[in-house]
Amino acid sequence: MTMTICGCGRPVEEARVELNLKRCKTCAFALPDVERPKGVMIYTGKVGGEIEIHSADSWKEKRKYYVPNGARSAVKNFSKNPCA
Repeated sequence: MTMTICGCGRPVEEARVELNLKRCKTCAFALPDVERPKGVMIYTGKVGGEIEIHSADSWKEKRKYYVPNGARSAVKNFSKNPCA
């Protein structure tokens, strides 16, 4: 397996190479001008969710669909008085 080297000379972490990222973690967090990918938890059933990762441009187009509607917690949903 070949080691990927960042532009600063440090090796890129193995997990970042698997995600096809070319910079080391230090450089990735030090450059604020680069927009980072964002993710959203998607629940298709009761058991568990999946992470859907978007590029910065895709996120800007789709973020209006990920706004929570209604109460933000189950406690608020059940704390309303249904007999009132």
